[in-house]
Amino acid sequence: MTGDKPAGGQANPAGGPSGGLLEHLRELFAAGVEYLQARLALAGIEAKEALLHFGVIIALCVAALAVTLFGYLFLCIALTLLIARFLNVSPGWVILVLALVHFALALGSILFAIARLKTSVFSVTLAELRKDQQWLSQTPKQN
Repeated sequence: MTGDKPAGGQANPAGGPSGGLLEHLRELFAAGVEYLQARLALAGIEAKEALLHFGVIIALCVAALAVTLFGYLFLCIALTLLIARFLNVSPGWVILVLALVHFALALGSILFAIARLKTSVFSVTLAELRKDQQWLSQTPKQN
């Protein structure tokens, strides 16, 4: 047979294609890198699409928040005028009371948030880390 040599290489003593283990590992590594590059390119494309997707969602949420705030403002104005007319008092006094109520709610929210900040977080994890630290700081017993 005249075609004992594989295309592009020499025959090795075992009769298989030449190149050896290092050549096969190089080709395997090159294929892995090419695969990783393709996946990273796909992830980059999808990241751009996701950024656009979430950008639209954030913009819609901001718009909804702005419209809600305007609605709340108009509701407060309407209630002020209705209460002033019903009680037959100046709208300025009703606005003052409404402002004080809002400030009281804001202060209550801030005090509640401060109280929540004082509660310990990750307490179980920190306790386990302290136990680990104590265990590591113990000197090993000599036999």
